[in-house]
Amino acid sequence: MDQRVKPAPHEIRRARTDNPKTRERDLAAQLGISEAELVAAHCGDGVVLIEPRVNDLLTGLEAVGEVMALTRNESAVHEKIGVYDKVVTGNHNAMVLGENIDLRIFPKVWAHGFAVEKRDGDEIRRSLQFFDAAGEAVHKVH
Repeated sequence: MDQRVKPAPHEIRRARTDNPKTRERDLAAQLGISEAELVAAHCGDGVVLIEPRVNDLLTGLEAVGEVMALTRNESAVHEKIGVYDKVVTGNHNAMVLGENIDLRIFPKVWAHGFAVEKRDGDEIRRSLQFFDAAGEAVHKVH
């Protein structure tokens, strides 16, 4: 069992500033926290906590236009660029059956959600990020 004390939010933000090129997943692991905890430490500073209402989100994303859908685990990264269309919602499962983005989603797994804005020079990159109850990323929309 890991006996480390979790870092305070200001320590997490400092670690992010000190390691700007490190992926969130990797930095969280280095700090001994979940990726959701890393993102949550930035609430009020480019990050807003949102409810992970999967069905509402999926039906509204088509209006956003072309985005990148991202799902990953330890073994694989799945990135697709396209539009969230042909959405089928449900309480047990939901689907996106578009030409480029084809997903099967289990809404009950989505426990935490964040709207994220990151500055990269003059550019602002926006994403929606969703995590399970353990803080593991389940899906991101960039």
